[in-house]
Amino acid sequence: MKTWWWHFLFSCCLLSSLWLFPLPCFGADVYKIFIVHSYETGNVCGQPQDCGILEGLAEQGFTVGRNLQVERFYMNTKRVHTTPDQIAARGKAALAAIKEWQPDVVVTLDDNAARMVMLPLVDSDIPVVFSGINNTPEWYNRRRRFMNSRKRPGHNVTGVYEKLYVAKSLQVMKAVLPDLKRIVVLVDDSPTGRAMQKQVERELAGKSGDILYSFRQVADFSEYKRIIRQINSNPAIGAYYPACSRLDDGERGVATVPEIITWSLVHSTKPAMAVNYSFSRLGLFGGASVNFPAMGREAALKIGAILTGTSAGNIPIEDAGDYAIVFNLARARQLGISIPLDLLGAADQVYNTMELGGPIVQPRILIIHSREGAGDEALLEQGVFHELEKVGWLAGRTLNVQHHFLHSDNITSQEQLGKRAAQALDAVYRLKPDVVVVLGDAAASEVMLPLVDSVYPVLFAGVHAPLSYFKEKAAADSLFPGSNVTGVSSVFNYVNTLETLHIMLPDASRVVVVYSGAWPWLDAIAREFAVKVRTRYGQAGFPDIRFERVTTMDGFQQAISRLDADADVDVISAMLPIGLRREDGSTASRQQVFDWLLAHQDKPGFAFSADAVRRGVLVSTATDPESVGRQLGRQLLGIFAGELPVDIPIERSAEGGIFLNEARARQLGIEIPVDIFEAARQVYTTTGPVAGQ
Repeated sequence: MKTWWWHFLFSCCLLSSLWLFPLPCFGADVYKIFIVHSYETGNVCGQPQDCGILEGLAEQGFTVGRNLQVERFYMNTKRVHTTPDQIAARGKAALAAIKEWQPDVVVTLDDNAARMVMLPLVDSDIPVVFSGINNTPEWYNRRRRFMNSRKRPGHNVTGVYEKLYVAKSLQVMKAVLPDLKRIVVLVDDSPTGRAMQKQVERELAGKSGDILYSFRQVADFSEYKRIIRQINSNPAIGAYYPACSRLDDGERGVATVPEIITWSLVHSTKPAMAVNYSFSRLGLFGGASVNFPAMGREAALKIGAILTGTSAGNIPIEDAGDYAIVFNLARARQLGISIPLDLLGAADQVYNTMELGGPIVQPRILIIHSREGAGDEALLEQGVFHELEKVGWLAGRTLNVQHHFLHSDNITSQEQLGKRAAQALDAVYRLKPDVVVVLGDAAASEVMLPLVDSVYPVLFAGVHAPLSYFKEKAAADSLFPGSNVTGVSSVFNYVNTLETLHIMLPDASRVVVVYSGAWPWLDAIAREFAVKVRTRYGQAGFPDIRFERVTTMDGFQQAISRLDADADVDVISAMLPIGLRREDGSTASRQQVFDWLLAHQDKPGFAFSADAVRRGVLVSTATDPESVGRQLGRQLLGIFAGELPVDIPIERSAEGGIFLNEARARQLGIEIPVDIFEAARQVYTTTGPVAGQ
């Protein structure tokens, strides 16, 4: 079906461009048509009408390049020229172009062109044909009289009123969803939006059956998103009718139909009734909708009559006479809706793909790392691609994979981190990936959160406290994200690590945790650990666990050296020693910190990541990064198949175990109990730098 649409557009474009290559006219008159579009080139409302006009004129013998010339003016009042003054200025510019070109007929498409071009041309010597207006002809007639009656207008204006067929669409939706009881109609706060609300009210008056309907006038894109989430969570609402064509999106400018539909396909869990034929092609569920090409052909009949000598005042103004029953099967499958076969058979158009959503054919993935090089994040990515390769998704062949690194290990200030995060977000907006993968806490706090509620599916891993981030910007509960973000959390296993350490060191009692306070998220993890230790883990054999916060490499070295010399301290844990600043303002790398620790710390320590044990820390009961990556890979496969992030549960890392460093144990003179050794998931036999992956 998508191929049919592009064939249709190609035919229209061919018809409209042939005038560039003039053909012999054999003495025939050449007629000039001037089409004023309210919106931009290729707009999903204006372009199909334009194509229908050219097709309808060709059927009457008026062909571009033979006896017809077409000029177009795009007012672009949805994206660029959006204020009342700008819209008025574009209308004056169109009128100036008309005056210079002197067409035989002016055609206005949609309401802004009707208000700013059609009305000023009333009772001029140029016939005008309008199409696609949502305000009624009577509404325009009250502003400037151009119509004695619809049947016989009597002036120089005629046209086609865009009937929405909402009542018919409700009947279709009821046939698909027998339990449908309520819908919500969303309109924007613009002249067109207000006109559409009145139009829907007129069409549904006494014709909605047992289906309740309500209106929500949407002020901006943020409010639209909130309303969609409310609709998602309200079981009484079975569907919605999105009639918003322009919404303010703050610093990003204006969200128009493609942006609104794209976001809705990612976030909405209810079927959307398509306002027109084209919206269903883009991905909305469907229903009975305006047939824009047919409406254009109806306007063409009136244009043709004028060109052959009939006065516009003698040509009736009519409602668009044709609607289309249209469905998008890909969206139906995504929402789990089964459309009855008899209804499918009666449909005028059935789309099997979503142009703005659905299954991804050749995925573009942008992976944003907190750190670059070897470590947990490298193993996470390795696990992701191992899982994807099982079913034939190969980086560089069937997958387009790009990376962005925050280099959080060598960041010295929040301002610097903010700048690098801004660069990562710029990469997202520039590359427009199908999926964004965020690895590590720095990337989660600085990049993932700004992408909440965006059009991009975002998957995270290597994030140790995801719910603490979601408190800052609502994205999830403990199971279902409710937005465009999901992933796999690598929650620290405080319990098992302390219990394992107690078995290995039964005589140890006093533990000091030295942690980096370089970044807020590190403080949050330390607080979480402290709270859990105080409330639950005294019985694990370590009644005295204390915490020391450092922010510089010098402070870290002094703390470790002091504690190492303190006979009352049995265990020293350097928890997440990253972001530590040197005297020269630079930041010590993770490996530099571990190198110093191995050379200077003579007491045993523990960590909460397998990567730390690989580098030389004695023990950790941790998640397996590669296994977490495989979990994330399975979630990615769901996104590739067209699943929504809102339907993919946030998972806890499923696999983990004991990680030991035998070389460090020998170095410290510690004998690892046999039962711990045998239970270990991984035993490392060296310490020091980890080879890059």
